Amino acid sequence: MSAAINIKKAGYNVVVYEKESTAGGSRHGDYEGLDNWIFEGSMENFFTSHGFNYNPLKPIPIYKFTVHLENRAPFPVQSPQPFFYMVKRGSEQDSLDQYMYEQCKNAGVDFKFDTPAPYEIDIDSTGPAKAAAYIKGVNFKTTLKNQIHLLLGKKFAPKGYAYLIIIDGQATLATAFKKVKNNKMDPLQNSIDYFNSKEISIPKENMFGSRGSFSINNMKTFQNPIRIGEAGGFQDYLFGFGMRMAMHSGLAAAYQIKGEIKSTKTIMRDLNRKRNFSFINRIIYEKLNTNQLAMIADSFAAADEPLELLTHAYKWNFKKILRWIRFRERYEVRPA
Repeated sequence: MSAAINIKKAGYNVVVYEKESTAGGSRHGDYEGLDNWIFEGSMENFFTSHGFNYNPLKPIPIYKFTVHLENRAPFPVQSPQPFFYMVKRGSEQDSLDQYMYEQCKNAGVDFKFDTPAPYEIDIDSTGPAKAAAYIKGVNFKTTLKNQIHLLLGKKFAPKGYAYLIIIDGQATLATAFKKVKNNKMDPLQNSIDYFNSKEISIPKENMFGSRGSFSINNMKTFQNPIRIGEAGGFQDYLFGFGMRMAMHSGLAAAYQIKGEIKSTKTIMRDLNRKRNFSFINRIIYEKLNTNQLAMIADSFAAADEPLELLTHAYKWNFKKILRWIRFRERYEVRPA
């Protein structure tokens, strides 16, 4: 939709083919985060520069969350600047998907729902073809106050993380993990049991599941069909905050179609730099044990500006270049 609205505003006829029956139909009504450390500038300026009116969205800024590790008392991490902004995903009227859909439709973009794409298309923004990570979760209603929890360690999420988000009476508990050989544990059930022991009741209803990919395509130049979002490997590999990455790749595709090649190359250089280092950071993250995860979490809790620690993880330096050269051929899903 980021690509569509910008191409339409340039005077082109635009048709979006969507296999679901509505925008956001593949999502589950859960909350997801718009990162506040990968891209510079305000969230409002980001959405405005991508062709959208920001005011109707009203995302929820998150300044604080609680970290949980096995055999360790929970502790808070907080920041003077928002870590991220929560938005609802799905087909409900107050979701990010519907917010973008309505603005695209008002701009004149034509949507074909329940319709497979034709053979010849200009842009491909489908999801990952090969799964490298899995998400299992549950949505439920609650009377508890707004709060965010992060669970670390292989018991809750092997090579990943789990989270509990409660906003305005709606809650999501989910675990994003990778399958580990000979590991018979159920990370979602372990997370449910953990919170039940903390007197946070998690009903096992409205369960959902999805998958993600960590493949990086060689996208120095766009070729038809232009692959954006997860189809092109444009996401944050470290923590999975990929919505702004996907939107930015859509804007690059729009510039490419409009013939503004210089703008396309500028965005692509920025995106490739960010995703390459998020890929490196992901590899390093997966090698950490529970004690090392605790040390990193402690460093964030002790920092006056923890957001700067995250921002620094996406900047170039010589050591990270060497890590990329060393690790790029050793990962489970190799760059194409």
